[in-house]
Amino acid sequence: DPDGDGVPNCLDDCPNDANKIEKGACGCGYLDTVGTDLNPECLDLAGALVHRYRFDGTGTTAADSVGSANGTVIGTTLDGSGEVDLSTGPYVDLPNDIISVLSNATIEVWVTLGANTDPFQRIFDFGDSGTEGETVSLSAEDRQKVDASYDDIALSIAAYESSAEVNAFSSKYDLSFQGKNNVQLSQEERRGRALFNGKGKCHLCHIISGKEPLFTDYTFDNLGVPKNPENPVYAVDPGFVDLGLGGFLEKAGYPEEVYEDELGKQKVPTLRNVDKRPSPDFVKAYSHNGYFKSLEGIVHFYNTRDVLPVCAGDYTEAQALAANCWPAPEVAENVNRDELGDLGLTAEEESDIVAFLRTLSDGYMP
Repeated sequence: DPDGDGVPNCLDDCPNDANKIEKGACGCGYLDTVGTDLNPECLDLAGALVHRYRFDGTGTTAADSVGSANGTVIGTTLDGSGEVDLSTGPYVDLPNDIISVLSNATIEVWVTLGANTDPFQRIFDFGDSGTEGETVSLSAEDRQKVDASYDDIALSIAAYESSAEVNAFSSKYDLSFQGKNNVQLSQEERRGRALFNGKGKCHLCHIISGKEPLFTDYTFDNLGVPKNPENPVYAVDPGFVDLGLGGFLEKAGYPEEVYEDELGKQKVPTLRNVDKRPSPDFVKAYSHNGYFKSLEGIVHFYNTRDVLPVCAGDYTEAQALAANCWPAPEVAENVNRDELGDLGLTAEEESDIVAFLRTLSDGYMP
């Protein structure tokens, strides 16, 4: 009895309204009368109603007590109680176009959840399931509204991504580069930066330019990353292959001469915050499919991919490192063999590059 009116929920049609136990003419939350007169708020509400479904009939017709757009109960029947039980899969199918003719609308739904019901429930849908996945024709005016909405979404995301919350530029690298707080890179980190810009060839894709470099050239590349056998997608689609940009272009309908040169290529990410994590023991995943679980592993892969033997199967990163091999690329086409794979770095040089990468995490405190 949450409303404290002395009537248990099972007998109270308005369990959260202490003034009513039946919905009456105005529904829960509104008094039907004020003194001897009809409640003016109720009159305003009643005048604004376009459709109302009380489910107080029997059979499979959900009567519209305000308009004439009766619905159909699918999968069960009404019992006259004013409720319809949807817990086992039934639903109410309302007529087409009852929303599309309105310029604005407020929809109110009263729902009672069972004691053990997941609070996240699918209550109602808009649209026609028969046209799902098809192109919907819009008028020029509606198309302009949709385009403007997507533009606003993109501008909002861009504004947030440009904010200090996302790009603080407060890493050890930034403070050292800007000469702030007397912060300087260690000898190991300086060696790593030199290798990053030289022998390691990292700078060819992860560009360092300007006062606040973003460490990416925004291009796409196939690095020959192996299939990740720990990817849960293989439990539902054992033959899944991530074809990257080429796969996207193929599905978008581009001709073979366009998409085949892009097969396997993934977007070059920024390296900022590449080692930032919520706790020291948090395991991050690197590359587009999460194959690598450490900076040491992915740097070693860049250095030795074309030098070490090919593993006998779909090894994980840990298995490959232990066996001193690398699995074949997930996508063999268009693998970049000019800028990685046989860099000739020593173990110490690999370590120096990792040390430099760790200076790119924002929030550095001297």
